[in-house]
Amino acid sequence: MKKAVLAAAAALILASGGWYWLSPGLAMKGLKDAALAGDREELKDRVDFPAIRESLKSQMRAMMVAEMAKEKNNPFGALGMAFAGAIIDPMIDGIVSPEGIKVMVESGKMKDPEKPAAVQTEGREAEWEIERRGLDRFIARPKLKPGDKAPSLIFKRDGLGWDLVDVEAPADPTLSSAAS
Repeated sequence: MKKAVLAAAAALILASGGWYWLSPGLAMKGLKDAALAGDREELKDRVDFPAIRESLKSQMRAMMVAEMAKEKNNPFGALGMAFAGAIIDPMIDGIVSPEGIKVMVESGKMKDPEKPAAVQTEGREAEWEIERRGLDRFIARPKLKPGDKAPSLIFKRDGLGWDLVDVEAPADPTLSSAAS
């Protein structure tokens, strides 16, 4: 009886450790497979689109405010930033869509989903590194060449699975690189 309890406890610990180690990679693979297959229903189950849109919009607005602070003596810079503010919402709405997620997972970059992915990925698929943040979060970052900037995908545990809940924009992306 005692041996059976110890064996069950050891199996539970082993299964928990395996889940902790393997499940983020399986979640990224599942997201990638759903995105590449164009499975909108699966993506809706795996991605919190409204939360990601709002997060990216606020990140972009904060970056624009920081840029405007640098250009406070330039009236044309402020005018340009005001026009740029008008395009943030539709740009983010296009990027944070099933097609945009497909391009982001393929290329490791936020790109316009209207352009062919092959042009945007430069013929290679992104490889992702996973950084665990406790038992309920992990961050996936694409492996990059030195000097390249790319978004980080933030996942949160949902039961025994994972959902993409946020995208952290690169430290200093330009609006043109996000939309190109």
